[in-house]
Amino acid sequence: MSTTSNLKDLVELLNDGEKFYDEAATKVKTSAYADLFRRMARQKQAIASDLSARLAAYGETAPQGGTMLGSLRKFYTDMRASMTKDNEAVYVAQLEQTEDRILEAFRDDLTQSEDMELRRIAERHYPDLKRTHDEMRDLKRRLAA
Repeated sequence: MSTTSNLKDLVELLNDGEKFYDEAATKVKTSAYADLFRRMARQKQAIASDLSARLAAYGETAPQGGTMLGSLRKFYTDMRASMTKDNEAVYVAQLEQTEDRILEAFRDDLTQSEDMELRRIAERHYPDLKRTHDEMRDLKRRLAA
């Protein structure tokens, strides 16, 4: 797969994450979770912006939307959340899976790239992505306990 194709896929994943976090922030009752979700949405947007700039350097336009899987995941989560009193646990579990997808794709696609600028972007953002992934994983475990 080409560098620009990988970058576009990553931007779409990040767009999924941003939209999903923004939507979840409006649907949870706990303000601390809403704040957390908004912070994570901003992080996804910032990383997508960096990758979009790299795409522009290749003469490509970054995708504005997300993936079909991301749309299906949001729909599924909304349905499950509407059927339970504990919608926060449902959102956190699904958002943690979104973090898994982003972290894996980011690590696999960017850290292996021959494009040194992409590797620098990966090195700059990976620690924050890993930290937010772990934060969501730990929150998911606490809510499940």
